[in-house]
Amino acid sequence: MNNEATNNHPTPQTPGPARETEPSYIMAVTRNGHMSEHVMDYAASVAQRLGYAILAVHVDTLPLFNRGRRSRLFAAGMQESAAQLTAKAQRRGVAVEHLGASGKIGDAVGRLCRGKKHIEFVVIDKGIRQEAVARSTSVPVYTVQQGVLSKTFSRTSNPQGVFAMSITSKKQFLLRCAIFGTLTSALYAAVFSCQDLVMTYFNKGGAYALLPVATVFAVSYFHGNFTSSFWSALGIEASRKGATVAPQKQATDTVRAPRRDTRPRLQVNA
Repeated sequence: MNNEATNNHPTPQTPGPARETEPSYIMAVTRNGHMSEHVMDYAASVAQRLGYAILAVHVDTLPLFNRGRRSRLFAAGMQESAAQLTAKAQRRGVAVEHLGASGKIGDAVGRLCRGKKHIEFVVIDKGIRQEAVARSTSVPVYTVQQGVLSKTFSRTSNPQGVFAMSITSKKQFLLRCAIFGTLTSALYAAVFSCQDLVMTYFNKGGAYALLPVATVFAVSYFHGNFTSSFWSALGIEASRKGATVAPQKQATDTVRAPRRDTRPRLQVNA
């Protein structure tokens, strides 16, 4: 009886380390309903090589703007992207989860990274600033633009707040330069060729007073993007680092002793 009781009693085991049930994730973030295809391809390819899962996050940054129609379009785009990304991931044997969020990009990513998910790094879609995401999370952040991976940075690796500039191909800068240059020229041509019509509406007052302001903002936006793309296409970028200030000498510095004069001197002995 004693032997049977002993054999039937479960043998105590030394508790080992807790097994992680949650897989590691690559977070792919977009601010649109439709996620860019090159972002989905990159996330699926890297997840397959590293054995990670994908967490696709669609963040609606303007939840209160045109709430009905925009929300429906956003939801429809998210469903289409979810189906497309799921198909790409299944061909590679990668698990995918889809989430919808609203509000600021950085806040949404920060909440998810601080949650239960094991986020290894974040891949962001076009239209999202890297610094806006990196301020809210300590994991590395990447931008993928047409298969070109940008430099990575995170809040911990850049304590001084110096962020790396995204690497964009020269063709994209030239395309943006052509688009905004054409828009700037067309706007100038329209204003100068239709001076009578422009002056008639600009001087009406009331709600028409917004037309000059809107025109100025349009010119500033088009021309600013044109010049920025033009200089970027030439390889000229503004410095993001602050000027290095030489440390000032403190007043308590040790005063050097005067140097001894070793030159020969003429002496007269009385």
